[in-house]
Amino acid sequence: MIISKHHRNAEQLLLAAPEGVSVPELGPSAAGWTQDDDSRRRFDFGTKAETLTDLQRVLQTAEIPDLLYFSVAEWRADEAAVLLEIGRRFDGSSIVLRSSAQNEDGEAHSQAGAFASCLDIDSGDPRAVREAIQTVVESFAGDPEDQVLVMPMLHEVTLSGVIMTHELDTGAPYYVLNYDDESGKTDTITGGTGVNKTVMVHRDFASGHIDSPRVAELLDLARELEGLCERGTPLDIEFAKTRDGRLHLLQVRRITVQENWNRRNARHVGEALYQAEQFCAQHNQTKPTVAGDRTILGQMPDWNPAEIIGTHPKPLAVSLYRHLITDSVWQEARTAMGYQPVPHTPLMLTLGGQPYIDVRASFNSFLPANLPEATRAKLVNVWLDRLEKHPEFHDKVEFDVAQTIVDFNFGDDYLNRYRGVLEADEYREYRQALATLTEANLSLDPTASLPIALTEVERLESLQTDFATPADGQLEQLPVLLDECRDHGTRPFSIIARHAFIAETLLRSAVSRGALSANRLEAFKQSLHTVTSDFTADFAAAARQPKTRTTFLSKYGHLRPGTYDITSPRYDQREDLFEANAETHSANEAPAFELTKVEADALDWMFGASGMHTVLPAAFIEYARLAIMHRERAKFIFTRHLSHALEVIAAWGTTQDLKRDDLAMLTVADLLDELVNPVLNDPEIHFADLINLRRREHEQVSGIRLGYLIRDPRDLYVVPLHRSAPNFVTQQRIESAPLRLDNQARAHGALRGKIICIENADPGFDWIFTRDIAGLVSKYGGANSHMTIRCAELGLPAAIGVGAQTFERIATAERVELDGGTHIIRPIYG
Repeated sequence: MIISKHHRNAEQLLLAAPEGVSVPELGPSAAGWTQDDDSRRRFDFGTKAETLTDLQRVLQTAEIPDLLYFSVAEWRADEAAVLLEIGRRFDGSSIVLRSSAQNEDGEAHSQAGAFASCLDIDSGDPRAVREAIQTVVESFAGDPEDQVLVMPMLHEVTLSGVIMTHELDTGAPYYVLNYDDESGKTDTITGGTGVNKTVMVHRDFASGHIDSPRVAELLDLARELEGLCERGTPLDIEFAKTRDGRLHLLQVRRITVQENWNRRNARHVGEALYQAEQFCAQHNQTKPTVAGDRTILGQMPDWNPAEIIGTHPKPLAVSLYRHLITDSVWQEARTAMGYQPVPHTPLMLTLGGQPYIDVRASFNSFLPANLPEATRAKLVNVWLDRLEKHPEFHDKVEFDVAQTIVDFNFGDDYLNRYRGVLEADEYREYRQALATLTEANLSLDPTASLPIALTEVERLESLQTDFATPADGQLEQLPVLLDECRDHGTRPFSIIARHAFIAETLLRSAVSRGALSANRLEAFKQSLHTVTSDFTADFAAAARQPKTRTTFLSKYGHLRPGTYDITSPRYDQREDLFEANAETHSANEAPAFELTKVEADALDWMFGASGMHTVLPAAFIEYARLAIMHRERAKFIFTRHLSHALEVIAAWGTTQDLKRDDLAMLTVADLLDELVNPVLNDPEIHFADLINLRRREHEQVSGIRLGYLIRDPRDLYVVPLHRSAPNFVTQQRIESAPLRLDNQARAHGALRGKIICIENADPGFDWIFTRDIAGLVSKYGGANSHMTIRCAELGLPAAIGVGAQTFERIATAERVELDGGTHIIRPIYG
């Protein structure tokens, strides 16, 4: 027996039973309508089919396709009648047969995805329809009341996806719109098999926050369905939109994981966003110390905190990053290179516990010093406009937004991006100042900024002779270590890192202008011998010869996957480090790189045409080699100081009965204050209370969802999860199974031949290169990040900085294709 879309009682059966076919009596429906105490009509859920049938009569913001359904018992009682009615109703068109089991969409438990569905079945072919019905029925657990739902197959689908009325994992108060507007299919989101986009919208959004009519339409659907259900019911809504503009509801059910949600934290989100909106409005105003009418906040521009300390770091990691880099060192280093000073302006702030770069401050520091204020304001404003228009550039602003040096494409890039922004005399002054800065920084004279920075790093290394001794609990060592690390480590490292960007930008522009080929640039990078090259060989030796392991750990033991994270174990704290056989991924021995005469002549002409007549091509290649190689060495040296400082904190913590997880909730200021303002009354209780307070604060903001970029207050309420443009390494194509690793990953896992997926491109993960991996994918990272350089040196295929959505799709796939030649990174299904 078949129940139609509008009729729920035996007296109203649409199916006219053929002669001789009995019609069993129909029992009561599970779905329906009841009255709340406040006289409000409330919808009660039944099975998938029953729910859709009841909603057909009242839903205003979307259509529910014509449907019919029948139970397993009814199918077994009379297959012919069922097939006859399907053929009559759908008249040879394509149909979908879906499960509608009694236990599929319950209030407390869900069996979503547990049962079969059959798509694009010819309703005029009884044999095909019967086989599809049998496939669905056989996927059930045996309940004769389970149902099969039949709907028309939608064609010319332009949009499909799922709306969650709360964030699924935590219950945070967001509408989560996950959709596919590319494939033309209706099941890519629920099946997890296609490209998808995600927008999160806080439930307190105002109409002015929504720019997209498409998003507004979907939110209207979600809100209407919420209004029909019992107040507070979280919903999972499946939809599709066709080319004729019609929005179709395909399914609605209750979210069943809500018992795991912390509703108390969710209540804090609205107030926190209001306070964040007030802060952003204030921070967005003009400031006397920096040029620019507004700012943008980003997690990955410039010093890229998302890559280095993560998107939800603990207080100690945040405070160390500020102390060592983003409070002042960042702009001191650039000032030493001739860029615009930006004093008394922190580069990084935190919002909802998440770190953001003040992009206006960053852009000011990329201007040559002493430009007129009006010129600086015009450039900063137009750079901000370009980033707002192209959010995909958020992790590569130095290459695709700000023009931080004069490279061989400077004029063309300026005209293509910013034609008419500056008056002719302003442009000439700006270009000349930047050309002078570029030429001065390419110098290897002992008084130039790069050689001076290299000398400072050597000085820091000379201070590390006693680090082989385990740290004791003397907190007095901490300010000394941090000052040395900042003055002789992170400040010169910042200078060397900027030089590496300069070298990379010039090399890229040389390729685009034909002075070098892409293969020759790759050969240059593979010729570089960095400290991590030594690591690979030394690790292989230590794995084979246990007697060399002490020497290995004395050199590399300070490395940890989370450089600023006190809870991340160092290499010398990992008992499993040598448990697996080292299977080193090594590139072919690359010969020393030398320019051909044709290449040298082309570079010589380009430097001259760019106004940098003193730069010799061979000297530039040496400069690029030193900058890129020593960027990695400088990081290796300063992280040894930082790692020792973390161990000093950990040793002090043991005297206070504080574990590393506890210490992660303190700040550098808390620890330094203890040296000059000690807690005299029960210090253990004092720090325990402080740590518990910080944990509560950290937990309260855990429900806030913020995007990679905050361009204005609307971005606090409407959060698109940007799909980053990855940085590909090598031209190779590979296919392999992915393997996801985190900071606590054991070092002896089976990595060989896998595409390794890590969130942060941190040098503490260098041990993976001893496991003969096939390739590397990272969520965060840029064109000049550590892992980009490392993979280029090894000739290892990689996609660095793919973004959150792509990373999740890749890391959870069964098999992945990574093609650097065509810039493709995607799962392979089936």
